[in-house]
Parts: sequence; structure tokens; C-alpha cells
Amino acid sequence: MQCSPMRLDQINKDGTFRVTKVNCENESVARLMAMGLLPGQVVRLTHEAPLGDPIAVVFQGCHMSLRLIDAAEVEVEKI
Repeated sequence: MQCSPMRLDQINKDGTFRVTKVNCENESVARLMAMGLLPGQVVRLTHEAPLGDPIAVVFQGCHMSLRLIDAAEVEVEKI
């Protein structure tokens, strides 16, 4: 069964996700890649701001706050 791609800005707290694709042309996302947010990396949502933006995720032991506009540039799949 093939699932449609999901973006990091669409994930919820009930799961663990694997990065499948990253838009490295976005400068903010390119910086995240330099910190280890690469395809194959496992990521989990830990917090959301009261209005939903920004979100906080954890990957490779690193806690990171992301704007939704940047999180939308990262595709993930639920694992």
C-alpha cells in the first residue's frame, strides 16, 4: 500500500517519522541538514506552540524549534 507523502508540518505527537526528502534550496532547511536532519533520520514531534507555529521536534538527540513554513519543506513517512 502506497501512502501519499506527508510533510513535517503535518505530523502529530502520536508517532515517529522518518525523513524521506528535504528541500535543500531553502536556506533555513539547508542549515537543519547541516545539523543532521537528513533523509533516513528519525524525527518526533515534542511540542506545538498554542497557535501551532512553531513546532518542536527531536532528532538524533537534538531538540529543535521549527517554523511551519520551514517544516513544510521536509517530507516524512510514519514508521
